[in-house]
Amino acid sequence: MPAARRRKFRPLAVCDAGSHGDELAIRSLLPGHGDAVMCGDAAAAPGHSQAIFDSFSQMTDRAKYVAYERQGKVSTITLDRAPINVYDGAFHAEFQGAWQEAKRDTQTTVVVMKATGKHFCAGANLRNPEPAPEGAQVLDAWEEVRLIRDLMKPTIAAVQGGCIGGGQRMVFPCDLIFCSQDAFFRDPTATMGVGGIQSHLHTWLYGPRLAKEMIYSGMRLPAERLYNMGEINRLYPDAETLHRETMAFAHEIAEQDPLALRQAKRASNITMDIMGQHYILSRMQELLDDAPKMNLGIQTTDQIERTGSIEVTG
Repeated sequence: MPAARRRKFRPLAVCDAGSHGDELAIRSLLPGHGDAVMCGDAAAAPGHSQAIFDSFSQMTDRAKYVAYERQGKVSTITLDRAPINVYDGAFHAEFQGAWQEAKRDTQTTVVVMKATGKHFCAGANLRNPEPAPEGAQVLDAWEEVRLIRDLMKPTIAAVQGGCIGGGQRMVFPCDLIFCSQDAFFRDPTATMGVGGIQSHLHTWLYGPRLAKEMIYSGMRLPAERLYNMGEINRLYPDAETLHRETMAFAHEIAEQDPLALRQAKRASNITMDIMGQHYILSRMQELLDDAPKMNLGIQTTDQIERTGSIEVTG
């Protein structure tokens, strides 16, 4: 197998100022609700998107949190922010850059998204969010979802451990979802006094009744339950097996004709849009309620490491 090509990115992005600290939040919010991650209306302005996308391909050694590499026809986007892969402006700048590179990479047929560590993504870094590079722009949340969903190459999300709050927003637009046995999904925002931020995504992915059960209670939604419902494609005993088997399957389907894969994905996406999925993106902003004051029961990394789990406090 050809040697992996690993890249790091610093796409131009502008976000609210902040500083990076040792305490990481495990709660996830969308723009305008306390999460200094997405900003820049110009991202959606006519004629401006291409300029933003062009900047995503600028490689730099300064990137720290998201890696892009390709082995043969399969590219891997890896969330690599120890210990629990929280996100903020700096993270999303790199994350979107990696997806844009996957889009542009003519040698890539299949894209796998995975994460290092015990948990796939523990939500937003609300304690001390690190902004994106000065003078840059980051796509709005719905544009980021559209970037992933409309990539006309098969995409697979490999999820281990917790996928909390906005971490689910990264997984939602992928074509296939593979999980380890310990994987779970959770959105605790209602317990923080904020409801409905991402309910539309959860409703589509899990179905309305299960989504409401999770949102109302803040409960963990085990991957096994979703697998039994057919909402997750494959379930593996541990993260090591998950990553190995996901890559094996990706290389298997990468041998298919890329045009045939593109046509199949386009047909499926069109069908989902006929069923109404496009409203999730086109009306995402208006679906967000005005946010009340949040109860940020934030854990430190020491607390998380000591307990060995991700829990909401407060």
